[in-house]
Amino acid sequence: MPILPAPKEDFIGLDDIVHLATGGQPPLLQAHRAAFEHFARDKARGMEGYRVHWAVVDEVRTQLASLVNLAPQNIALTGNASEAISKVVSSIDWQSGDNAVVAALDYASGRYALARLADIGVTVRTVPCDGWTIGIDSLLSACDSKTRLVYVSQVNALTGQHLDIAKISNALSGTPTALLVDASHALGVVPVPGDLCDFVVSSCYKFLLGVHDGVLGWNRARWPDFVPSGVGWHSATSTVAGFAIKDDAQRAEYGNVGHLGAYLLKASIDYLNSFGIEAITDHVRPLASCLVDGMAQAGLPVMTPSDPVQQAANAAFEWADTESFVTRAQKDGFLVWGDNGRIRVSAHLFTAKADIDAFLDRLPRFLG
Repeated sequence: MPILPAPKEDFIGLDDIVHLATGGQPPLLQAHRAAFEHFARDKARGMEGYRVHWAVVDEVRTQLASLVNLAPQNIALTGNASEAISKVVSSIDWQSGDNAVVAALDYASGRYALARLADIGVTVRTVPCDGWTIGIDSLLSACDSKTRLVYVSQVNALTGQHLDIAKISNALSGTPTALLVDASHALGVVPVPGDLCDFVVSSCYKFLLGVHDGVLGWNRARWPDFVPSGVGWHSATSTVAGFAIKDDAQRAEYGNVGHLGAYLLKASIDYLNSFGIEAITDHVRPLASCLVDGMAQAGLPVMTPSDPVQQAANAAFEWADTESFVTRAQKDGFLVWGDNGRIRVSAHLFTAKADIDAFLDRLPRFLG
């Protein structure tokens, strides 16, 4: 396998910048140029090209299934992770008096989708956090016999905390509670245990190095019932009586999925797989630890846990004037992400230790 870090020449636009913003907007690959040309040529071939488009989608489903330890028939492509979350939430047979559990710090799309359940008598138990840390024991303590869903991010978008999905999964096994895991900040950079979840969702434009599409994985062996509230020509088949919902995860694909995104994602996953996800994890985790340590040494209010086991590729600290920080960093050739009262710095397979050292060396300047 190739040696990490990956060559910056393999990416578009990394000639004169240090890119530490993958958690928000990663660069695209040089290989995406050829992928787009391939898509465009196929699109010009009418029905034949349209069939080729769907064949590429099937290849991508297989690639994604391998990344999340599920079967290809259990993978659906969606418009984004937020759409996938809502499709899962809509599929649960909610009854008045039921509840759902989510951490106060978890991603807004999950919290918002659950909040709407109040209209049908479902209580959302929003679990407080210990500072910036989500406590798994606290999440599990909030569950009872009426809990129908736990939503949790494998890697928290705000803080970068990497949660132990296996511990949550084991605790919920054999209960009437579905485990919905958002892997948007994990997929493509750390292993994603979809086989331990009932549902796993992710965006494709972050560490997967794709564009703004989403993925939904359905672990049918753990959770047999999944019927999203919507339907379309692609999620069903015609019958004498009318139509029948498809038997696999394509029941969540109401119509055409993002064919161009599939071509680009196939190139991205081919590239990631050439290094191996485990190797990428081994590369980025020490970089994240270095960032966390450097932020702490600078006296900053670090949000990411200091325990390396709870780290992935993101490191974050509280900062009120995020716009000024991002602007100063960019003028000096560094891209970071700043919003929600914090600065988030991300490593990926193209990030070198020298990039992290240079950022930390200039950190006092960026603080102003």
